[in-house]
Amino acid sequence: MIEKMLDFLRLCRKNGVRVSTAEALDAVRAVEIVGLEDPHALRGALMATLCKRTADEESFGELFDLYFFRRGEFLARADAEEAPLVEAMRRKGMSDDEIEHLLAILADEAARLSPLARAGLGLRRTRIEALIRLAGVRVDFDRMQNPLQVGFFTQQLLEQLGFRAATDEVRGLEARLGEKLGDARAKDVVKAALDGLERTRKQVRGYVEDEFEKRNLKYVEEVRRQILAHKPFSTMSEVELRRLREEVTRLAKKLKQMASLRRKVEKRGRLDARRTLRRALGTGGVPFRLAHRKRRVERPRLVVLCDISDSVRHVSRFMLQFAYTLQELFSQVRSFVFVSDLGECTELFRKHELQKAVDVAYGGGVVNVYANSNFGRAFRSFAEKHLESVTPRTTVIVIGDARNNYNPPEAWALADIKARAKRVLWLNPEPPLSWAFGDSVMRDYEPHCHRVETVNNLDALTKVVDRLVL
Repeated sequence: MIEKMLDFLRLCRKNGVRVSTAEALDAVRAVEIVGLEDPHALRGALMATLCKRTADEESFGELFDLYFFRRGEFLARADAEEAPLVEAMRRKGMSDDEIEHLLAILADEAARLSPLARAGLGLRRTRIEALIRLAGVRVDFDRMQNPLQVGFFTQQLLEQLGFRAATDEVRGLEARLGEKLGDARAKDVVKAALDGLERTRKQVRGYVEDEFEKRNLKYVEEVRRQILAHKPFSTMSEVELRRLREEVTRLAKKLKQMASLRRKVEKRGRLDARRTLRRALGTGGVPFRLAHRKRRVERPRLVVLCDISDSVRHVSRFMLQFAYTLQELFSQVRSFVFVSDLGECTELFRKHELQKAVDVAYGGGVVNVYANSNFGRAFRSFAEKHLESVTPRTTVIVIGDARNNYNPPEAWALADIKARAKRVLWLNPEPPLSWAFGDSVMRDYEPHCHRVETVNNLDALTKVVDRLVL
């Protein structure tokens, strides 16, 4: 027992757990009292006598599990934690008995490996933060000020962790394991361990990237926003689309805050000095008649007409999400979608969350999405059935490419909408050079819009919102 305890204490010292001679003697006496039969009592006795710092507990726990290995117990724990090596060996066709025998052999070998080599071996899942603490590595991440430094700091951290030495340690296992397991199984184990080391290397880089982001949040967010702002909607990944929804919400909130303020002469309110002085000109400068003013917030009204045909599906799906967000933020918003027919989705947006509402709209729950685009028919239908929803306080936003499949443009309908609206804004994903070619009738609609904007990325939409005063 004394030899086994001394061997364990040497391993503790090697892995950064400081153990004095007096503490070693206390540990031996504690083990003599509790014995080796109960692993929980043994673990508690050794931890009480050897661990002085919280930081030592992780190292001690891993070494204890590896060194005081009992057949069957480690396999059960490996199953519960889904140890990477166990998963790899099962894929190689090893039975539970073979895996248990392998783990019994590796436990003795692993206790003598460096923390990084043990992590690669995969007897248990190890978090990168814990691995760095086990190795006693310290890196000053505060010096990172540019993402180009991530690679340098990653390499520096790997060198301090001893990545090359760990690779050599793992490769050195093949000869020793070959004598006990056979050459084929030994190669399988070493290959799995080398794969584990490669995964660990990637995790170390991810850890460094996270540390950079923690210290440079504003820089990272600005870079992400710039990339997101100029990337076309059609090429965005799922992660980018999730970030895009956050930006859309931010823009919609900004749009809501841009409610116009109209000054109106009132009998009471704040004194209007300019008007009062002008009135006093007739009385020789004596202000007998006071003028007052009051700032009144006008509640903006929105009507959104969104084309959801196949030709603009990559853009209009996002624009429909924008319309949904607008309806959530404004009190008076009516949303319509169209391909050939026009359908209102205001209630749909009110009843369902974003993804469900957009999926229903694109699934044909409002209009037939498999028809050919017909902007003229949609505008005529709106003018005949919903024109009363447009008032001098209403901004109408039309989203679409104006590809009309050579149908009559019915521009008069858009002219009627413009005559009643405060503003008609058209957001077109195509550049102006495309508006006069093919079946595009954008040039017919352009005179009946207060503004036509090319919007095919977030940056363009942001500029529209910045210029838009409802």
